Amino acid sequence: MIKGHFEHVKDIKQFYKEIREVQETAHGEGYCDLHDEIIKKSTECETYRELGTMQGATAACAVVAGYTKLQLVDLDFEQFRPYKHLFDGHDVEMYECDSKDPKLTTIGNVDLMVIDSYHKGYHTWEELKVHAPYVNKYILFHDTFKPSDSVQQAVNQFVMQNANWHIETYSKVNVGYTCIKRDR
Repeated sequence: MIKGHFEHVKDIKQFYKEIREVQETAHGEGYCDLHDEIIKKSTECETYRELGTMQGATAACAVVAGYTKLQLVDLDFEQFRPYKHLFDGHDVEMYECDSKDPKLTTIGNVDLMVIDSYHKGYHTWEELKVHAPYVNKYILFHDTFKPSDSVQQAVNQFVMQNANWHIETYSKVNVGYTCIKRDR
């Protein structure tokens, strides 16, 4: 993951535009397709949780898309803090802890969750055990089309063992992303 410098940015829209451009330039076409899915789901989702924030590109995407409440979870917000002020005026809660921490079960439900943290299948599986019961509609995963495919394997296993979830989208463009949907 490339890191950009955005100290000159004045607002969240400019930050999102520039950080997306940096990521797409560095990683290639389709790298930010996950962002487009976040935007698309904003028509039916209001609340958002993110596991793995880095500099805040997808969090900024969620704000620009109109999500009304964000919950950001990361071991360390060092890369995000310089840009935190751009999120002022938006309902953003930050949880600086392991994304598998059971205390996160007390922070409430969300409509959509993005998992883009530690790209290992066993870790994704543990995150799903903690968070999936508290997601109302969708879970999105970044980096699911990679040589090891361990994240996608964890997603497949989760869906097979949880009949109330199904894979809605599996994109194999660039590093890929997957969207699973809760059945009502």
